[in-house]
Amino acid sequence: MKYVTALLAALTLASCISINSDVVVPDGETVNSISSVNGSVDVGVGSTVNGDISTVNGSISMDERSQADDVETVNGKIELGPGAVAGSLGTVNGSIEVGENASVSGSVESVNGRVTVGAGSIVAGEVGAVNGQLLIRGAEVGSLVNVNGGMVLESGTVVNGELRVRKPRGSDDDPVTVEIHANVRVAGPLVFEREVTLRVHESAELGEIRGAEPEYFSD
Repeated sequence: MKYVTALLAALTLASCISINSDVVVPDGETVNSISSVNGSVDVGVGSTVNGDISTVNGSISMDERSQADDVETVNGKIELGPGAVAGSLGTVNGSIEVGENASVSGSVESVNGRVTVGAGSIVAGEVGAVNGQLLIRGAEVGSLVNVNGGMVLESGTVVNGELRVRKPRGSDDDPVTVEIHANVRVAGPLVFEREVTLRVHESAELGEIRGAEPEYFSD
């Protein structure tokens, strides 16, 4: 992924650089871009980062109603609090959790970790993971892509674009599970490049399904 190159560039350009310590932004404060190598970043309630947040070995936490542009780490999880706003979220080895009523104008991506998007949140771009489940808890997203983790779309979820499960590069092609619950809408298409168990609530509104036969269920 692009994160390592982007992070190294950010280290030379960022306004706040920390090599081996954590960075904490107090509640209600406004700061410029934040970058760290071996440290976590914690942005307080209602705080604003005018720029990107990046670290290599550490987690990133943005409390409720905080704001930043792109948020990226290599080895660590990312937490976006309720009502928080970000440009994009990306990690290689870690989970991503987007709280309720948050907003992401770009993508939300993890390689090795679960991605959760809370109710009422909006992700304009793609939500994706390679080795981790996608759990969409009644949010609106641009599109969904996964390889090995499967997906759960809880009631009220809206996917404005496609839903895709890609074929893994190796020989492991055991079925993964995709569950689509009541009152979910996927504009489609739904494309499955590997074996899946596709469970669909009978009230869901879906686009064209390619590569899988749905198993319908009701309450």
